Amino acid sequence: MEKLKQFLKWLTPFIIFLVLALLVVAIPLIKKQTFLGSDSLFHFNRFYDAAMQLKTHKISYFQTNYGFLGTGRMLSTLYGPVAAYVGGFLLLLAGTWFKFEILTDLIVLIVSALGMYKLCRVNNVDKYPAIFMGFIYMYSSLVMQWVTAQQFTGVGAMIVPFVMIYATQMVRKNDVSFVGFAFVMSLLVQTHLMSAMITAIGIIPFFVVGMIKALDKKQRVRMLLHTVYAALLTMLLTINVWYNLIYISATNHLLPVYPVPHVRTYGYNFNVQSLVNIMKPTEFILFIFVLYFVIRRFKQVDILTKTTAFTGFFFLVISWSHFPWGVLQYLIPQLSYTLQFPKRFLVISFVCLLVTFGRILTYEIRNNTHKSNYAVVVTILLLIVGSAGLDFYAIHQRSVNYVALNTKRHKNNKNDNSIYYYMRKHHRTIQKDTQSHKLSNLLEDIIKATPDYVPAYKQIKGHDEYEKLNPYELYYKEYIEKNHDKKIHFKHVVRKDGSLSIKFKLKKAQEIQVPLVKYAQTEVTVNGTVKNVKTTKLGAVIVSAKKGNNRVNIKYVTSFTTRLMMVLTWISWILFGIFAITKIRRNK
Repeated sequence: MEKLKQFLKWLTPFIIFLVLALLVVAIPLIKKQTFLGSDSLFHFNRFYDAAMQLKTHKISYFQTNYGFLGTGRMLSTLYGPVAAYVGGFLLLLAGTWFKFEILTDLIVLIVSALGMYKLCRVNNVDKYPAIFMGFIYMYSSLVMQWVTAQQFTGVGAMIVPFVMIYATQMVRKNDVSFVGFAFVMSLLVQTHLMSAMITAIGIIPFFVVGMIKALDKKQRVRMLLHTVYAALLTMLLTINVWYNLIYISATNHLLPVYPVPHVRTYGYNFNVQSLVNIMKPTEFILFIFVLYFVIRRFKQVDILTKTTAFTGFFFLVISWSHFPWGVLQYLIPQLSYTLQFPKRFLVISFVCLLVTFGRILTYEIRNNTHKSNYAVVVTILLLIVGSAGLDFYAIHQRSVNYVALNTKRHKNNKNDNSIYYYMRKHHRTIQKDTQSHKLSNLLEDIIKATPDYVPAYKQIKGHDEYEKLNPYELYYKEYIEKNHDKKIHFKHVVRKDGSLSIKFKLKKAQEIQVPLVKYAQTEVTVNGTVKNVKTTKLGAVIVSAKKGNNRVNIKYVTSFTTRLMMVLTWISWILFGIFAITKIRRNK
């Protein structure tokens, strides 16, 4: 009986977070709605492609043969490969897009909350304040971005608290458990590279403070070595990400993501849009209070609290629209298509300042009077109402937008969630598509032109060159419109070796552009013969086709070095797993 009580006590945070997560998904669950945001179709195509690869056993790590209308473009290789296959597995498990979205919403919300709870607990925050911090984090705009708009920064934010456990360890223990550190950092890299890069920057203050706080040279050397070990292990476990990104970028003119004209406009501000979708008023007031408390009691608070507070505040400042991003963008033009959105830095602010607030709450509850405790309770209630209220308002607005979008059937549908949506004329609604077990229905009926990472005819630099090329319109014409050509019917066939074929019939011999993409490493076979073909400005294949039946096949041919690096990744994970299990057993 005592063991059962202990187990239920241990399970309490999970049960609370599960109930809170179910409240978030209650509206779409009851109304059977699948929210589509600006990035939904981008990620849904990735997951669908991975799902079909797993289902058919026709694995193609470099080519997207099923998603994006079967163009053979490259995507998950360069953008969270492990997350793509995990998403594909969950999609097969769910069976429909509606169930998939509910399932992933619950996973992201609960894991985010558990990560923040664990981070607080290892940093001496009492159980119930730690649960409250988990609630605030799971209901934060950062995590909710996945629920309302399928922005992958929300998935990255889910993992960040686990990484920061090891960052705070550097200050608490002047050391770091390099095995666990490498594992969680590798997961973050395999999920969302930009979140990993921002988190790596966020770790630096903790490393510096840990080195300064160390008692002697021996302690400093040990911490330095363990940090280096963690970095080297992370590099080994993520070879498939960084090596392919470097190699493919060096051998192709990959089209960058949309280069924002003014980076500063994508930080947080104090307008309605920002206060609802980026950082809520209650969150901002909370962070200012945390900073005020730490400054006022600067001599009393310990070095860990100071480090988390000032690191969080620093990232809060650089996430602000009025930080001199204009000057930085002038000096480093690449920021427009690498960082894009300064608001991404907020993830470190939220994690660090919530841990700080948890430590403050713990101190106040343990040491102060009942009168002070009443003030704490009132503050908590206000935060709950403020955070939850705006989240439910945002979900309600998505629900209203969903109803409007679900009734539209015209081909060119521009709405508030995307630059371009293209809808075919059909008798299905979005609701029917998202609840159909035929997963391809949704991706065939609603199509977004997303040209990221396709091979361009030259290196596109800066917003002006990007706008001049107009890749969204070109991508639509060369891949989407071509796939729906009424005169020529293209039939896509995925082969066992992971290559992709298109079959079509012509009334006369002619030069024709087909909706397949060619990278520098792509081998193109036309009617059984390997050809050196021409391409369009966005890498679409142009072939000289004969009268009658034609077949064009594309296959991404990997070099020996690439194959070696992929094998090294697998070997690294296997050896790492054996080492980790051995270490855990030894510690027992």
